[in-house]
Amino acid sequence: MQFENSALGAAQTLIGSPVMKRDVLSSAPSPVANTPALSADESSWLSAIITSSTDAIISKTTDGIIASWNPAAERLFGYAPQEVIGKSIRLLIPEDRQTEEDEILTAIQANKTVSNLRTVRRHKDGHDLHIMVTVSPIHDADGKIVGASKIVRDLSAELESREKLEQSETQFKALADNIPQLAWMCDPNGQIFWYNKRWYEFTGADESTTLGHGWKSVHHPEHEARATEHFLSSLKKGEVWEDTFPLRGKDGKFRWFLSRAHPIRGDDGNIIMWFGTNTDVTDQKQREERIQLLLGEVNHRAKNMLTLVQAIARQTMASGENFLDRFSERMRSLASSQDLLVSSGWRGARVEDIMSSQLAHLEDFIGTRIILNGPHVRLTSAAAQSLGMALHELATNAGKYGALSNDTGQVQITWNIRTDEDVNRFEINWIESGGPPVEAPERRGFGSTVIEKMTRIAFGYPVKLEFPPEGLQWHLFSVDDRVFESDFVPEPSKSEAPDPQSVAPVSGTQQSPSAHRRVLVVEDEAIIAIDMAAALEDAGYAVIGPVGSVFEAMQLLDETPCDCAVLDINLAGETSAPVAGRLLQQGVPFVTVSGNTPETSGAEFSQAPFLSKPIITSKLLTQLSRMLTETAPQTR
Repeated sequence: MQFENSALGAAQTLIGSPVMKRDVLSSAPSPVANTPALSADESSWLSAIITSSTDAIISKTTDGIIASWNPAAERLFGYAPQEVIGKSIRLLIPEDRQTEEDEILTAIQANKTVSNLRTVRRHKDGHDLHIMVTVSPIHDADGKIVGASKIVRDLSAELESREKLEQSETQFKALADNIPQLAWMCDPNGQIFWYNKRWYEFTGADESTTLGHGWKSVHHPEHEARATEHFLSSLKKGEVWEDTFPLRGKDGKFRWFLSRAHPIRGDDGNIIMWFGTNTDVTDQKQREERIQLLLGEVNHRAKNMLTLVQAIARQTMASGENFLDRFSERMRSLASSQDLLVSSGWRGARVEDIMSSQLAHLEDFIGTRIILNGPHVRLTSAAAQSLGMALHELATNAGKYGALSNDTGQVQITWNIRTDEDVNRFEINWIESGGPPVEAPERRGFGSTVIEKMTRIAFGYPVKLEFPPEGLQWHLFSVDDRVFESDFVPEPSKSEAPDPQSVAPVSGTQQSPSAHRRVLVVEDEAIIAIDMAAALEDAGYAVIGPVGSVFEAMQLLDETPCDCAVLDINLAGETSAPVAGRLLQQGVPFVTVSGNTPETSGAEFSQAPFLSKPIITSKLLTQLSRMLTETAPQTR
């Protein structure tokens, strides 16, 4: 028997036999059949098949000696036929896999086929080859096992492709799971079939609840219908989709996301899927809202400042003083206060800094003729501004007529924090001595208005202004702790609080209610309030107040009836909405004024006439007159 013919017989047997596809070392019974002898043409044809096969086809004896070696085997293993025929097949097997050959020979002897074994073999140059091998028994004409045939397929290209695929998948996963966006893919109908890791980390959901259209479960109910309609419309049109809406996180809180989806098209131009992302824009949206709030605040303060300057100009002119000089001095005083407030981020100012700012032109006297004494106190912006202007007026008066107008006089400025019934109050005293004899002035100018009325509005308590011969004395108290900046912790002294009997509480302007209509003025910017009150009094109205807080306004409404009111919407740290609500309940008409726009005011102000700062006096008077003529006079 020529072994080559046996190999051909084996090939014939393989062609006619079913092959069991197994991915692990396994054995299966090999069919034994009496194979008819091949004709010369058939043998030639089968030899051509073996020679032209791209798979290595090797035959070996039952003890593992190589008997045949086709060209594909030479290409795969690097050995020419003469180098391996007659040698053991173990030549191709690495040391750590020699037991595989023992198992294969045992299976062959048992007339079993080893199918699709994935393993490693050794190339001639020593490098490993990843292969898949099927080994089948070879039978002679009598059915006796005389050897084995091996069909070996090179898996290098397959493994390389698999490695590239795995690398690509690893890279995609690394990219998809580590971008800051939530990412997803859906089919052309919008059924989502993949989310990245970020999605599950943020939502806390699992695949079963959010695949398909399950993503609706994390949408905000107020936005879900709109967002879904927009999304499906974009899918239908094949257009890029973009929308902004909130999604619920695993903590139950909603965050805003900018969501986009792009169509992925196949070679034929048809959409095969969509790739989408959700980018968290909550912080950006909050920054934009803060910017809008800041712009609104800037607008509000700018208008307030214009109104303030307008009021100072009008009051200075009305006082009969040298307008240009006095107005310029007051603008410098106001600018100094503004510098302090800006440097603190509009979070108030320290009293000692206010002193340094307003007494800068007298700094040579500080410590000698101007004695400062008081603890660390930080006042609110409104209180600091009013105190600064009052100090400026007092210093100007002392330099012209009082203790600083000669070479010997002194000014003692002391401030403190006192406690009365667990309420912290701010107090400050300006005491002059050693100057020319003092007499009470026959007329009061704008300076007196500033140091008396303006500070009364800002601090909520009337000022004591006295004129003993030895020198002017000015005493200021706050009604409570509202003048302290919110994060300032007062350290009160043990001294007595001011005697309420010696300083009367804030009350309405004493006017004859039978002769004038009574107007409540609520405005926290003291000079603006004073200017508004003066304009109303000049027009024949009886002014109640002015006051700068809801508490004081409510007190006045308890004590004194009014026919109408002027309400500044934004007071220091609060709005006048409670006052507006009470006036609406009582049927009292009112005008609202603000540096903001009407859209930002609350429901309580929606029906009232609105005037934007700076206020034109004629418009205010027109609105009041119109309201009062439309409202029948009432006795309250």
